[in-house]
Amino acid sequence: MVLTYEIWLEQVKDALRSINMPMDDWQSLWPFDFSGEHDKGTEPDAAAIKANRFWWYQQNKSMGRDCDKVPGCWLPRGHQRDCQPTYEPGDFVKAEFGGEGGMPGEWMWIRVDRRDDKTRLVFGTLDNEPINDYRGKVRLGSELAISYDKVREHKTALEFTKR
Repeated sequence: MVLTYEIWLEQVKDALRSINMPMDDWQSLWPFDFSGEHDKGTEPDAAAIKANRFWWYQQNKSMGRDCDKVPGCWLPRGHQRDCQPTYEPGDFVKAEFGGEGGMPGEWMWIRVDRRDDKTRLVFGTLDNEPINDYRGKVRLGSELAISYDKVREHKTALEFTKR
């Protein structure tokens, strides 16, 4: 059953209140794209979790306490468990690629298709032309799986297109 946006949003607000994250307190500071999540068919509880992580990430970043291990991790600097990045389909990550045959490595942008927190991999499509040859295995449009520890930068689709 497809919920109207108003009903869906009330369910999201209820979920946020249940974890002590009232929408009105946070949305005015760091707007989260609730309508986009509704349009994608995201369940209300899942949207509340995404908003919660987004707001924590924004708060940590604003205080200079964002994680320095993996770009996009919503947990604060110095956290004890594995990083939990907020990579979403359509986002971009810049990943480090090693050089071959004595060539220096390079960093390239990948458009995110999905992530797997269990295996700590982000899956996506290479969005720029490599400088190195990589024996023809890596080229613009290649589908790749990148380890979280190779990610050097993270931008949402909106951030990536801003000038």
